[in-house]
Amino acid sequence: MGPCKSARGALYGLLVLIVRSALVISADFSYDDPDRWAETDPACGGSRQSPIDIVPSTTVAAPDEHEQSLKLHGFYRKPVSIRVENNGHTAQYTFVWSKDSHRPTVTGGPLGREQYAFEQFHFHWGAEDDRGSEHTFDGQALALEVHFVFFNREYGTFEKAVEQPDGLSVLGALYSVRGDKTKGDTKWARPLSKIRDAGSATTVEGKDVFSLHEVAGGDWERYYSYPGSLTTPPCAESVTWIVRNGSIPVAPKDLRALRNLLDSNGAPLVDNFRPVQPLNDRTVTRYGF
Repeated sequence: MGPCKSARGALYGLLVLIVRSALVISADFSYDDPDRWAETDPACGGSRQSPIDIVPSTTVAAPDEHEQSLKLHGFYRKPVSIRVENNGHTAQYTFVWSKDSHRPTVTGGPLGREQYAFEQFHFHWGAEDDRGSEHTFDGQALALEVHFVFFNREYGTFEKAVEQPDGLSVLGALYSVRGDKTKGDTKWARPLSKIRDAGSATTVEGKDVFSLHEVAGGDWERYYSYPGSLTTPPCAESVTWIVRNGSIPVAPKDLRALRNLLDSNGAPLVDNFRPVQPLNDRTVTRYGF
């Protein structure tokens, strides 16, 4: 390898380290004072922030000629293993694949022909059933929201994509508590008892491994989309949001498993949602209806 290539390689490695370090530093935040996030992460005070309150009556229908349907690829595919971590702010699930090409991807709808690859998913929930979701509909919150984070394949990695205006897409789905129809003990909830303390993690393997479909469900034909941001610091304004219409049922038992987690101070990890942000001059587009 020549000196020029070595220098470029060293510079690239340094840039990746800087970006990753920035993301790690930004992980130190509190839901007690979200209005102060912009003091350390200026993007959190931007004009394209998430989450928002979705008012269906004010949304705009996608043009008929627009490719409206989302194409979900690999959502039924099971990974080799799943790392489940309590990072002090949420329960995060990172899938491990035998090949990078096995990652689930999403295209279509507001994403057009760009291919976005799955990075991780995590939850936001409340201490009570009347709150917890980050997005709201007509001002109404639900008990739980899941975020499936994808990055634009064009940029190679999540760390690179987060810096680009079209770098990320997050699929969000809200849950409502319906104990009469759901027994609980879903596969995603089973590892939670092993990560009660902040900073702890466990690995799901073998018969306990599950696919994205088992969490996301299959009906993504009707949804809302808008340009937004990450909902935690660094609040990068690089997200095309896709929020599913309607809700998924969640059993009280599984919701309790989340509420039993502890934050970095040893207190119950609950109400880990950011308040809705101003829409400003953005348009929320509805697809499929």
